[in-house]
Amino acid sequence: MYIKALDGTVLSFPTSHYISGWRLVTKTIHLIIFLLTDSGLIGVGEGTPYSTSIADDYTKILSLAREIRGLSLEDALNTLRSSEYSEFRREKQVNYGAYLALESAIIHALAHSGKAKCEAEVLGGVYRTEIPVAFTIFLGHPVIMSRRLEEAINSGYKHVKFKIPCNLEELRRVVEALHSMRKQYAGEETVLRADANECFPTFEKAEKALSIMERYSVNIVEQPMPRDRLGDTAKLRKRFHPAIEIMLDESLRKPSDVELFAQMEVADIVNFHPSKLGCLSITREAILKTQELGMKANIGSAFMTDIGFFHYLSLASSIPRLDYPLEEVGLSNFYGYSIVSNPPKITEGYVSLQDINVASLDFYLAEKFKINKIVFFKEQVAHAVKKLLDTVM
Repeated sequence: MYIKALDGTVLSFPTSHYISGWRLVTKTIHLIIFLLTDSGLIGVGEGTPYSTSIADDYTKILSLAREIRGLSLEDALNTLRSSEYSEFRREKQVNYGAYLALESAIIHALAHSGKAKCEAEVLGGVYRTEIPVAFTIFLGHPVIMSRRLEEAINSGYKHVKFKIPCNLEELRRVVEALHSMRKQYAGEETVLRADANECFPTFEKAEKALSIMERYSVNIVEQPMPRDRLGDTAKLRKRFHPAIEIMLDESLRKPSDVELFAQMEVADIVNFHPSKLGCLSITREAILKTQELGMKANIGSAFMTDIGFFHYLSLASSIPRLDYPLEEVGLSNFYGYSIVSNPPKITEGYVSLQDINVASLDFYLAEKFKINKIVFFKEQVAHAVKKLLDTVM
């Protein structure tokens, strides 16, 4: 079974939420790839840009498509992995979204080719079919944030990530409100993770911030300092260990970074979110390596559509030891933009392992939800898929 054709589109959904430092996020970008095999099998994948533009990722898609067109699915998978590892070794900027979109489409096709029962098996095994997920609270007024925490606790979530302000007095008000709500609803077993998004540029400010968070029983602080301040972050970890665990996110750029983190004793946890390391298989290898080195791993979020969410459910299923609930819950659960007719349901903080059925895709999503115009293709999603299906007929 070989790759006969590739097609794709770019979607952009309007959003409105604040991340740490009161940075407003107004849209999401999604590169959707459709892969057609000579037998008529269609695989679908998704990637999002990380530290690159969608234009760069699209250009990279065209280059990679030329490399894998005509190859068997297995050979295409190996070619993508080899190409991305070569880019890591050259230490150049990697178009993670391009690799993720293409590899997840190949894995989806392989899972339907009769050589595996599901995507998780293609990746390495099925270790769970019920996946715990995390709850995310965006930055806002402390009262609103505390009510969101109440909602999370009452809904059965055990891990809650929240965005924080960089101002120390604002930070104190936020964590005080969350701490009070957690105590009120007997949610002490609920893990509270503060995502700082590189908020605190100096060791002195970071130390003051973590002192405030320690006072209000915050369990984990994600990326408190700029990504390249590993020495100061290591000092910070030593200062607050074990009361607060340090998670690194933006500091991770390539798989070998986890070895540096372990050597410097700079992190308790490493965050691997969609499009962080591109290929799902490479991400999985890096997660297992992280755990072997004595750290824990978290699978994060990048506001994927249901397509990307299904792929990351498979990744979470394939990890033998899942240290934390999956952070990605899909754009449909945040904003209601569902790209499938049967969006995943979260119950008591868990979601079932599911597969992507091309027939269940909502090909008129753009018209129904009035998303931004597709950037690179004149056809809408429905036309792109229809063209592939017509080739098979």
